[in-house]
This record gives sequence, C-alpha cells and structure tokens, in this order.
Amino acid sequence: MEESEVKLVVEEINNYIQKELWFDFSVQQYTHDKLIITGGLSRSYPPMIELYFNEVFFILLHTDWNTDTSKTILTLLEGEEARTINLMFRVEIGNHLFRFTPEDCQNDFGCLVVARKISYKINELYTQ
Repeated sequence: MEESEVKLVVEEINNYIQKELWFDFSVQQYTHDKLIITGGLSRSYPPMIELYFNEVFFILLHTDWNTDTSKTILTLLEGEEARTINLMFRVEIGNHLFRFTPEDCQNDFGCLVVARKISYKINELYTQ
C-alpha cells in the first residue's frame, strides 16, 4: 500500500472517530498476519468500526483501551520517530508504523501496529 493511500485511510478513520465524545477499542482477532481492532462507544454494544491491518509485522498494544476523541486517535508515524522505531525493532521496508493514543497514557506512549496494509469498515447499524 502506498503511503498516500495509508494517509488517506488514517485520516478517514480519525474523522469518523472524532465525531464521537469518546471511543473504546478492543483487539477482536489476531490470526497469522491479520489484526482486527474494533471500536465504538462501549464494548457492550456492537462495534461501530472495524479496523483491518494486513501483513502485520509487529504489534505492541493493550487488548482494550479508551481514547479521548478531542485528540488524534490513530497516527501514521513518520520522520525521526518512525526511524527510531524502525531501527529498534528492525522493521522491514514497505511496512507502515501506526500509533493509537490511549486516553490515560503519556503522550509518547502508544499502541503500535506495524503492517503493510490498513483498511476499515463502518458497521451498517450506525450508518443510518
């Protein structure tokens, strides 16, 4: 996936999530090289959005976390920060570094996902 495509998907995800006052996330499934993260107003309700990471290289994250939607929820890491993580974890070329920002964590902490592809689906229950 080209970086421009990834940036567009990340922007669309953030725009959707930031319409809400809060958002809770959970790791729904991790199988082979596919990671599914679901999110919504509560883990008790059907998820509002499903995030799909394919060809996953590396993950470092909580299984559940809350977010403050007044801040950026999902970031595509670039520049020196990405370079540092790339070197630390020997990330292969062609992967993208994503950071979720949990609500009650320090600003430099984040749930990291390193993958080649990202996509999402909004639950039809919430599109009407």
